[in-house]
Parts: sequence; C-alpha cells; structure tokens
Amino acid sequence: MAIIELGDVSAPEFAEEPLVPASSRHRFGFVRPIAAALAVICALALTGSGQPSPPSVTESWSAEIGLETWPYVFGDIVLVSSGTPGTTPDIAAYDVVTGRVLWTGHDDQITQWLNPDPDSQQLYAPATVRQVVLPDGNMVFGLDTRAVDAHTGRTLWQRSGNELAATADQVLLGDRDDQGRVTGLHLVRAADGTSIWDRAIAVTDNLVVSEGPAETARIVAKSETGELSTLRWSDGVTLARRQGSRPDGTLGWGPQVLGDQFYDVRTDAPDTTVIAYRTDTLTELWRYQDTGEVYVQDCGPVLCVNDIHLTNGVDPATGVRKWKLPSGNVTPLDHGRLLFGGSRDMATESSVVDAVTGRTIGTAPHGTQAVALDDGRLFALGDTRTAPYRVTISRWDPVTGRSELIGAVPGRSDTCQAHGQRLICTSSGRLGVTDVG
Repeated sequence: MAIIELGDVSAPEFAEEPLVPASSRHRFGFVRPIAAALAVICALALTGSGQPSPPSVTESWSAEIGLETWPYVFGDIVLVSSGTPGTTPDIAAYDVVTGRVLWTGHDDQITQWLNPDPDSQQLYAPATVRQVVLPDGNMVFGLDTRAVDAHTGRTLWQRSGNELAATADQVLLGDRDDQGRVTGLHLVRAADGTSIWDRAIAVTDNLVVSEGPAETARIVAKSETGELSTLRWSDGVTLARRQGSRPDGTLGWGPQVLGDQFYDVRTDAPDTTVIAYRTDTLTELWRYQDTGEVYVQDCGPVLCVNDIHLTNGVDPATGVRKWKLPSGNVTPLDHGRLLFGGSRDMATESSVVDAVTGRTIGTAPHGTQAVALDDGRLFALGDTRTAPYRVTISRWDPVTGRSELIGAVPGRSDTCQAHGQRLICTSSGRLGVTDVG
C-alpha cells in the first residue's frame, strides 16, 4: 500500500479538446442493472469560458490487489477477496478512511463465498459447500455458516444451516436437503449463534425476507406445490397462507419483498407477470404484465420494474404504469428524484428524472455519466485519453447543468463505485480510495 503522487493534473494536461458548455438536451441511456449502482463518465464539459481552477481533490490512499478482483465496501471497511472458485482465497480488510490493513488471511475454512453484513459488521461464509447437478443446471449451496468479525478476521461462531438473511443482532439460517432446497429455518443471535427459534417449513427452492426493523420483518416462502406462506421474523409464527401459481420447471421465479408488499415475479420467456400481494395477509392487490426478465425496485413514489434496457414507473397501489424510460440502471435520490445511469458503450448519458412524472430534470454533459453520494451530491467521472490514465472528477448540478472539475486520480472510471463520501476505483490490480467530502 502506498500514497500515489499525481503531480500536475490541471485541465490543459488531460483535456485534448476544447471544453464546451453542457448540452441542455435531455437524453437517456441504456445500461445493465446491478445490486450496487456504478457510474462512469467519458468526457468532461464545463460551463463558461477560460481555464478551470486547479484540482482540489487527490487520492487518499491506494493498495495493490489481485487482477480480476473486485473490492466490496461496507461500513468503514474495504474487503478484498482474491482467488478462483475451488481454491483457498486470500482475504484482506482495509480501513476505508486510512487504508490501514486491519487483517489478512489465507484460510482454507473460508470459501470464496463471503456474505458481508453491514449492520452487524460480520462476514458469513459456509465452511462446507455442496454442488449438485439438477435438470436445469448446477446448484451450489452451503450446509453451514461461519460468522467472522469483519474488523479482526476472528471467527465468532460456526453452526449448521446456510445463512439466508441478517440484521444487526440476528441471523436467519436455513437447512438444505441434498438438492439445495430449504426444509427448515433457524433464527440465531448474531453475537454468538445462540438459537432464538427453530421452524420446519414446507420444502421450498427460494424464500425472501423484507428489510427494515426486526419487529416488522417478514419471511415469504413458496412451496413446491405453489403454496405461499408469510412468517413473522421475530418468532417464526405463520401469519398467512394462500395457494399461488404452481411452479413450473420451465418458469423463472424472482420473488421480492418491498415494504408491506410481496411481489411474485414469474417469467415464462418472453413474458413476465408481476403479482403484488399484501405481505402480512397475502391478499392479491394487482397484476402487471411485461416482457423480458424483470425485477422490482423501490423508487420512492413509484415502483420501478426494470429489465436490462428499460425502466417502468408503476403505481405501487394499482400496478398501473405511469411512464417508461430507456435505461435499466436506476438510483433513487432525495426529493422524489431518480438518477438514471448512462453507458459508455452505447454513448448514452446519465440523467436525473422526476419519479412521479418521468420528466427529465437534467442530463449530464455529453458522453458522461453521474454517481450519487450518500448525502445527495452528484459527481461526474471521466477518463483521460493519454497516459498516465486517470479518472477526472467533477461536481455536477442537474438543475443548472453546471459541472466543475475538482480533481483527477489514477484508474478507470468504469471501475469506480461510490461509498459514503468516497470514490473507490480499481484498475490493473490496483485499488484507490478518494475522499470527495
């Protein structure tokens, strides 16, 4: 790990063409949707004339990591796990502020399968992994769970049952049969793995858990016969049952729970049906028809139904579509706004949109994308065209269209992710962290 000196990164050195005012035209981009949203920017446009001010942001710290390695950032830790499936991984945990190495490990009891939980600041990994061949493909699953303290790398506890979901204080584990199906549930304490409750359930291939406080969290499962059931997180008591659509081996199932609604997403290519139920009672509320493989996302005043290329803004109370926009990558912002990501490959731009109407509020400068920080600020990231290659960072205001260059750091913009008030970028086996607060 070392501090990287950037030298002179003033605009004339890395802008190979005149800087021009941001375009006022509204355009939308196409991008593949991902768990965590990434943003990239290809070129930089500044309003007004004359030379920009010298950059004011430089990289805070960096570290050499393995090629084809992607860091996972949660809380105040950057976790890096390298290796290939079936091999013992090299694991390193860094303090996101200082870059100090908190711990490293080469542990044959920790598989490549790590599931960090930001609330408990623990890592959950199966110590025993099984792979089975099923008619529709291979399935890999864990038979037990090992809990690791993310700050020290110390094992806290290990017990049978595959980790399914977690809160700051509790972990839901599932017993799996020889085909990977869940047959029983156990809620345990995150601190020591002590059992809180145990329940046998009807065999299911999948189940989902709502987010939010433990006292209001719900578990929804679908049995092999198509029966839906809702269980209370706190004690495992069944709140409701109803017969849903009978599973079909040719159908894909993507269940989700958002707030007080459960979404049964069934794909029979090329068509998809989203059925909305009340989570607690399993009362059917509405049905929505679409094409392609979709997932649902909480977008504030609307429900976003996304596929790879499109986002539909749907009324969560009725299932009526209010608007459709050509981008599948959406990040909810404050004040009822949405950030739509662009794509360098498709030469499309990022934009900020009103969630209720789908109206464009502002489009990022030509050839750029935007990334949102936790505090709501928007930044535009670009790439220099000559060596040494760096990521340019600009503040961007979608209402006025103004962008202001504030710095440049090593790396490629298409590898950068935002976390808190920091940008984490990787390139050629190198990790760099920049504080833009």
